[in-house]
Amino acid sequence: MSASTKLRPCFPTRLLKAGSSIRPRRSLVTQSQISPDQQPSQEPRPKFPTSSLSYHWDTTPPTPTQLAHASKFFKTQPPTFLWSAPKFKTMDFGDSPEVCFLGRSNVGKSSLLNTLLCKKIAHTSSKPGRTKLMNAFAVGGSEDEGKNRLVVLDMPGYGKGGRAEWGKEILKYLGKRKQLKRAFLLVDAEHGIKVSDRQILALFKEHQVPHQVILSKADRVLFPGSRSPSPGALASRISELRKTMESVKDAVQPDPEDDAFGFGEVIACSSEKWIEGTRMGMDAVRFAMLQAAGLELQHRPRLAKPVDIIPHDQIFG
Repeated sequence: MSASTKLRPCFPTRLLKAGSSIRPRRSLVTQSQISPDQQPSQEPRPKFPTSSLSYHWDTTPPTPTQLAHASKFFKTQPPTFLWSAPKFKTMDFGDSPEVCFLGRSNVGKSSLLNTLLCKKIAHTSSKPGRTKLMNAFAVGGSEDEGKNRLVVLDMPGYGKGGRAEWGKEILKYLGKRKQLKRAFLLVDAEHGIKVSDRQILALFKEHQVPHQVILSKADRVLFPGSRSPSPGALASRISELRKTMESVKDAVQPDPEDDAFGFGEVIACSSEKWIEGTRMGMDAVRFAMLQAAGLELQHRPRLAKPVDIIPHDQIFG
């Protein structure tokens, strides 16, 4: 090629003027052509710290095996509706262990029960006070197998949308029902302990009712909005949830020496948010229900392999 020969561009010059949508083609580099030190970072996404969903100050956290057993217990056999009653004296009594759920109106109690029992069995509504009767459901076993049967009660809400006469009947049940093993008080994780919640806790202690606090709607604290939070934002929200749990502890057990009826743990959960294949905190709540009724899988520490015993005469023979 002579020095006077001019090189022509790949595209006509008129097509490369400002504003043109056509650009010279760039060479493509495949992933295999990039050296190892240039490979883009593909670190696995860190797992959510599920331990942050519970706060234990006087109890031992359940093991993964115990949580799996609790999940299976509620999923193996669908729950059955037992009865609905407006007054304590009209309730159909039985001998199976019972747990009950209480909370302010619109705290998400019905949605929580539907998720826990794996069936849409409790009525849900955006209007406070939807539950107006005491409703009982059976989980697992049969009436003839009381040791394998758990009865769950959905109690009418209190506060806005509640009625005074409902409270009287609830107190009769709490104070007189011998089969009641634990009352679970639902508290909104966004708003924490309210004055009415403290009043219920005082009634629990007055009537010597074993009780435990469950923080509902915890996803609204940890995962507000539709986008996943950054690690820093999530850590900050976990810290905020922990402060709410600590305030619950102060309400449940204001005196460190007084722990007769308040169960020493708080569980945060959500009936909507999924974490690692399960609804957030639900298996922990299920385990607490079984534990209250004495139906949980007992933790058996794994023993080390025994050392072989060598006869004395073989050692010195």
